[in-house]
Amino acid sequence: MALVVLVACPATPSASPRYLCENGIPSSQDVTMDSLTRCVSCNPLYRLDGTTDAVGTSCQQVAIGEATRIGMVTEFGVGEGSPTGLAAIGDTLYMVGFNNDILYTLNIDPDDSTPDGRAIQVGSLSAGFGVSENNPTGLAAIGSTLYMQGIANGVLYTLNIDPTDSTDDGRAMQVGGLSADFGVGETLSTGLAAINSTLYMVGQTTNALYTLNIDPAVGTADDSMVMQVGGLSAGFGVGEDQVNGLGAIGTTLYMVGERNEVLYTLNTGTGMATQVGMANQFGVGEDAPYGLASIGNTLYMVGLGTDALYALRYQ
Repeated sequence: MALVVLVACPATPSASPRYLCENGIPSSQDVTMDSLTRCVSCNPLYRLDGTTDAVGTSCQQVAIGEATRIGMVTEFGVGEGSPTGLAAIGDTLYMVGFNNDILYTLNIDPDDSTPDGRAIQVGSLSAGFGVSENNPTGLAAIGSTLYMQGIANGVLYTLNIDPTDSTDDGRAMQVGGLSADFGVGETLSTGLAAINSTLYMVGQTTNALYTLNIDPAVGTADDSMVMQVGGLSAGFGVGEDQVNGLGAIGTTLYMVGERNEVLYTLNTGTGMATQVGMANQFGVGEDAPYGLASIGNTLYMVGLGTDALYALRYQ
């Protein structure tokens, strides 16, 4: 196992010590004296090997499928104890949850004065996104467009994040005229992700993977908006019948669920899942994993069991 030396960042000598990862690139995560603050900018991930003075302490590699906590904020600093959806546009991470029903950005910049993992409301709308959606679940982004699903209304939305237009920031607008539950009886749609211009969805009612058509020229007013990927299988072939989140890095689709509490990849041709690593409850006791999203090569997850933001080692 390679050891990684902890040094003070040369550019900011007064800053907290930081990891130097095995490839020599400084991490983006400040080191503190607790063992939960870990290096997240390197792939694979590293964490502190001990809980005392960080300076000079060695690092150990995080296991495949294991999570690393981002910051120590409680309920994201806004009382959101039920985080459900994550998405990223550029370097900005967005989140929704059941408690507050509001759109947030999550701070992941260790160099500013805001604690890592703290939520900041987008706009000033009250709960429900302007459409009485009080159970938001999945978020995904294609380009600069942010999409959301929710189980209160069972439809797909875009969320306004452009402060220069006349629409309230954080307000939802339904996509197409599809009937509730996406026209396929998916009453518990819980995961949304995008690969290139394709939007994918999963849910707990049908335990199937779907693509959602978002081209306004094709089938937005009927059930042709939703197409199942592969055939129905019990729990995506791995017994995961409480799927809670989808995310993607490049062309690889990832999934988490509350039944098995592990990370999966999903085959976009068959809808079948393959487990990633062997870390039970992601190595951090997270028994209710939810939304997934990626920025660069970092895969993020929120957990409803611990109400925290994590990075996941996926290879």
